[in-house]
Amino acid sequence: MKITPLAFESLGVRSMATYIETDQRILVDPSTSLGPKRFGLPPWKTEFDALYQTRADIQEHAHSADIVTISHYHHDHYTPFSLDRFLDSNPKYAEEIYRNKKLFIKNPESQINKSQQQRAKKLLKDLKDINSDISFCDGNSYQVGDTELTFSNPLPHGPKNSKLGFVVGLTIHYKEETLMHASDVQGPIYDKTKDYILKENPDILILSGPPIYLLGFALSKEEIEKARANLTELCNEIPQVVVDHHLLRDFRGFDFIKSVQENTDNQITVASQLIGKEPNLLEARRKEFYLE
Repeated sequence: MKITPLAFESLGVRSMATYIETDQRILVDPSTSLGPKRFGLPPWKTEFDALYQTRADIQEHAHSADIVTISHYHHDHYTPFSLDRFLDSNPKYAEEIYRNKKLFIKNPESQINKSQQQRAKKLLKDLKDINSDISFCDGNSYQVGDTELTFSNPLPHGPKNSKLGFVVGLTIHYKEETLMHASDVQGPIYDKTKDYILKENPDILILSGPPIYLLGFALSKEEIEKARANLTELCNEIPQVVVDHHLLRDFRGFDFIKSVQENTDNQITVASQLIGKEPNLLEARRKEFYLE
């Protein structure tokens, strides 16, 4: 199994886009975006450079992908057909991603909040003119060639009863190796999400850490500590864990990772390190860019 992170916070953008090669070529959560406002400021030029580069990387890998998966309908996890400069998105990009693909996407009618349901409805309407094979994947498994794709039942987008809705996790089994991609579980904060990941027993886990930049606003100290405890437990059971996304919108994310690493002998990395790059946190530096 070959794993290529295409767009993550450690690569300067909001995303968890990943390209995975087995006997199939799988593009997971194909989008890249920027936070329109952070510290009350719009993105800096350097962030737009990263946006355009990661978009180009996603487009390049989309050309060869057989399978595209969408965990949920937030704009940093799927590419809409609408124009948007903060997503570097337009209809041409979306067509290139979805045309002639097997699409495994979250059910747009079940366990989904209103905003995501509206986005999913628009996406499905746009996909009618694209030659693609669409499956609503929640809770289902699929055998494609020698690769098995297993999708979770909907998991909370972070804590239980999150207003942000639900996501589906993806487990890929190929030969003797198992990888799990767990978008936006935020730690995981929710114990039952942790239990599901342990049940899947992956060799490699890619997941989002807690959004500590929202501490005191949309996230409590107790939720951060729950995420720390759950991630530590996962790291003690799973040989390789890649934690990124929400966690790295703040430099304190590295202290969080260090606190977990001190309690496990297994490997913890961020996504950029899988391809030999040092983490390049840009949104976390936005205020600094404006002060230079």
